[in-house]
Amino acid sequence: MRITLAQLEALVWVARLGSVSAAAQHLSLTQSTVSLRLRDLNEAVGRPMFARQGRGLRLTGDGITTLDHATLVLSEVEKLQHRSMQGTISGVVRMGVSEAVAMAGLPRVLEILRERHPLLRLDLAIGTSVDLERDLLAGRLDLALGINLHDDPRLRVLALGIQEAAWVAHPSFGLPERIRPRDLGHIPVLTNPSPSPMYQQTVNWFRTDGLTPQQISVSNSITVVAHMVSAGVGVAILPRRLVDADVVSGRVVALTSEPEIEQSRMSAAYRREDWRPALSTALRTFREVIDELAWLAPDGPGPRPALPDDPFADGDEAPTPTFPAAATPAGDAPPER
Repeated sequence: MRITLAQLEALVWVARLGSVSAAAQHLSLTQSTVSLRLRDLNEAVGRPMFARQGRGLRLTGDGITTLDHATLVLSEVEKLQHRSMQGTISGVVRMGVSEAVAMAGLPRVLEILRERHPLLRLDLAIGTSVDLERDLLAGRLDLALGINLHDDPRLRVLALGIQEAAWVAHPSFGLPERIRPRDLGHIPVLTNPSPSPMYQQTVNWFRTDGLTPQQISVSNSITVVAHMVSAGVGVAILPRRLVDADVVSGRVVALTSEPEIEQSRMSAAYRREDWRPALSTALRTFREVIDELAWLAPDGPGPRPALPDDPFADGDEAPTPTFPAAATPAGDAPPER
């Protein structure tokens, strides 16, 4: 029996998403079709790709080896399709974006993609950078744009720039133009939950003076935090571009702080083995919109890092794919040989 691209595609997506049912949904197929393709691949290779582990599935040693080859084969096929279609971009990219920049830029991103690439679809998730990074590593996202993302050998992390931030308060608090940690000791502090970058910025700034906030309230939504600040509920570290209009109108004031707030570096990240033209197009469009909005400041002197057309163009060898252990719902049994 010959090995087919459909069989390799089934292997890759079951390994990546963790279950037959999730892979079937992603590929717009029935579970029985995906299971059949895996069974045929088992027969073609002569060995099983998955084995039972409790209620889930795990890749066998032969499955890991085959997955490595399958990932590279599908990547090359997609590149070939991209060239043959003369620039037509299609497919689905599951993209996660931090909330502040999503509010400012996502409508424009979607508008551009509809105009230029009508066959490309974004499945969007809005959340904190910590949650987005976790979902990317777990295979639930293809691309994440967030703040202070961590270097990880499984990911490629591309610096985009600095999201400038400031302490923001309602004018009624009567705070000095330049504030120190002791100046905020009596005022409620608002932030995202730990261990978000916003929370770390907040507590680390107070720690420079040996202090902790007397009253700290958290919300997963940075826009809720900004609304509460404009209502005079408390103070918060917020992206400057998010509150520009409120500062100009006088609803809030942006304060200079001493010491300076830790920088918020915005980055894009994707799994090292998952380069696709559709992913590259989504990322380039997002940076185009960020540039239009002047949302980010340069991260140091010199030109910004280029966004690669091919993540292996710098001479890297294709990495061995790593995937989360499959936590498979009941009924996702490994295909029989």
